[in-house]
Order: sequence, then C-alpha cells, then structure tokens
Amino acid sequence: MNSAEPEQVEPPQTPAQKESAGEQEGEERGDPTALQRAVLVAVAIGYGALAGGVAALTLRLMGLVGDIVWSVSDARWYIPVVIVAGGVLIAALRCVSSDVADLDIDGQLDQAHDPVAIERRSTLFLALSAIVAVAFGGAIGPEAGLLAVIAELSCLVAIRLGRTRAQQRALGDAGAAAALAGLYGSPPGAVAYGDDDLSPPKILTLLAAVAGFGGFLLVASLIFAEGLHGLALPEHTPAGNGVDLVAALLPALCGAAVGLGYAWVRPTVAAVLAKAPGPTARIMIGTVVFAALATAVPLARFSGHDDIGTLVEFAGSGDWLTLLGLALVKVVALALCLAAGWKGGEFFPLIFIGGAVGAALATLLPGLDLTVAMVAAMSAALTVAMRKPIAVLLLLTLMTGVSSLAAVFVGVAIGHLVSARLPTTATAHGGH
Repeated sequence: MNSAEPEQVEPPQTPAQKESAGEQEGEERGDPTALQRAVLVAVAIGYGALAGGVAALTLRLMGLVGDIVWSVSDARWYIPVVIVAGGVLIAALRCVSSDVADLDIDGQLDQAHDPVAIERRSTLFLALSAIVAVAFGGAIGPEAGLLAVIAELSCLVAIRLGRTRAQQRALGDAGAAAALAGLYGSPPGAVAYGDDDLSPPKILTLLAAVAGFGGFLLVASLIFAEGLHGLALPEHTPAGNGVDLVAALLPALCGAAVGLGYAWVRPTVAAVLAKAPGPTARIMIGTVVFAALATAVPLARFSGHDDIGTLVEFAGSGDWLTLLGLALVKVVALALCLAAGWKGGEFFPLIFIGGAVGAALATLLPGLDLTVAMVAAMSAALTVAMRKPIAVLLLLTLMTGVSSLAAVFVGVAIGHLVSARLPTTATAHGGH
C-alpha cells in the first residue's frame, strides 16, 4: 500500500519578508518603490527649477525681439507695417509645419502630459510662431511660446530621466506647471490651470511649480530690470467690515457681462475667418484687420498686462468713455488674433478688458473704490470666459494681493454663477 505523502506547509512569512515580496510584486507591475518615488520627487523639483529659469529666459527673448522690432519708429504708420510683417512670418511658419497650427493653450497642456510623444520639429515651429506673435504686437499673452519651449525641454528630460511612462508624464506636467507658475507668479494657480483642479494627487506637480517659481524669480532678477508680477493697481486698504463685498457686486456683474460678450465675439470672428480660402488667407485677412484696429487704437496691441497703469490714469481723468472703448477694442483684437492663428493666451488680455470695464464703472460712480471695481470685474470676466474659477481665484489672489481678496472672491463667484447657467458651448472654447 502506498501511503499518502504528508502535505508540506510553508512557514508563515515575517513582516520583512512580506515587505520584500510586496516590493518585488510592485516592481513587476511597474509600481515605483519608495526609493524610486524619492528620486522622482527630487528630479521633478530640480527640473521644475530649470524649467522656470528657461521660461524666464524665453520671456526675456520675446521682450528683446519686441524691443528691436518696435524701436525703429514711433510713428503711427509703422504699426501696420510691423503687424503685417508678423502675420507674414506666422503664415510662413504655418506652411512649414501645419500639423500643430491649431493647438491652443489647453491643447499644449494636454501635449505636455505626454512629452515623449511630442513632435519636436513641430513644437519648435510652434514656439517660433508664438514668439513672433508676442514680439510683433499680438493682443495675446506669452503662454504659448513658453509652453512650446518647455515642451521641447520636457521631451529631452523625460526620455533621459523618466524610467516609466508615468514618470515621463509626471515630468512633462512638472515642466508646464513650472513655466506657468513663473509667468503668473502663482504655483497653485499654475497647477490648477489645465483642468481647474488642485487635488492631492497633484502634490508632485505643485512642488515642481514652486521650484519653477523660484527658478523663474532667480533668473528674472538677473535679466529683467524691474519686477514682472503683480498689477499696477492703486493701493487699497480694506475697511474690514465687509463693505468691499458689497462694493464688488456691480463691477463683478459688469465684468461677467463683458466676459459673455467676449465668449460670443470670439467664435463669431473665428467663423467669419474660417470662410477664407485656406489657412494662409485666414491668417493674412485677420492680420490686416487687426493691423487696422491697432493703427487706430495702439493700445489694442500686446497682452495689456503692462497697460493697467494706463487704465488707472484714464480713470483718474474721469474718461470713462475711453475706458469702455478700450475694453471693446481689446475684445475684438484678442478674438482676431486667436482666430487668425496668432498663438498666445487669453489670461492677460482678459485682465485688461475686465480692468477697463471696472475702471469705467468706478469713474461713473465716484464713491466706488477703483481697485475693488477693477479687480472684481477682472475676476468675473476671466471666470466667465475661461470657465476655470479655481484657477482664476488662485492666480488673481496672488497677483492682486490679500487686500483685494474680497473683490476676487465676489468676482469669481458671480462669474461662476453666470457661466454655470449657460450651455457649455456658450463659453467653452480653446485657447485658454
């Protein structure tokens, strides 16, 4: 008779053995170990600082090119010459690399999430096109150029330092957030900019954004003559009794109205230009119309960030009609530039637009504080046009200072309430 062999029972594993087995299984699945996570954090922070510094250099390059272009003459006739020349360059770059021609800011942020898949040649031409758009007077912000340059850098860094696809994507997100953190002066706002979310899983991106802000400030202190962050608003001391919350209501409603106006104008202008016989014709038609507008009203040019002080001066002289006119002109100029393929962001032009409306209202109502009115209108206009209340709240809070916090809150709240009651297609569009 064959007796059954006794069943062998394995001894229970010790805690150390269980931990070792868990780490081995994690490695087989591609999950990072504690050491790998620590290395990734260190690399992301270091790369964030580098990306912030590169963003500052890129911004300075844009400024230098613009200074050279516009230093030839201050005559009014020179404005259309420069703008049309910029349109020709943008059209030429579009012909050379058409596959990224329709990428907006949100599209660039999506692209940054997968840096290894980036077409580096196309991204290079996108960066050149965006630099031309800013330097030649486009009514847009510099975001597109900064993100394109950092995307090129992220591709190189991710390929060499990212061991897995997840790590490569983390480095891509870190680079984009670092660049925007430096530009806007708000690391949390930069992290929330893409999807209007600042949840705990984004802690690595936030750390990189903070490092990027530091790197940007360090390089900027060496190459810029004056500070970049903040707005040239009058000093404001809140009373502390809630009066700012009430005072901000009407300006916020007016800012929301102009935000709605822009949300209607932009797709309307884009639809008109889309009827042009080809991309080159669309670019040149939009450029010529923008050139004519900028010739008539030179403040239609550029992002408007550096012109907030001019709005304050107009408010001081009681010229509310000019302020309203400037807001309307900037709305059309921004819509024209984006529809015509001038690559850039909406954030800073919308600050100018909302600020002009708020300043006009403060001029008409002498008891209304100018800073409260401008900040509330800016916040509402941005929130309605961009549909990113969390990002707007975080960005403007740091840009305008704690003293304007009540106006920012009211503006964002009113803007969010207005935009939330509209169809998504009424205000959602690319190019943010």
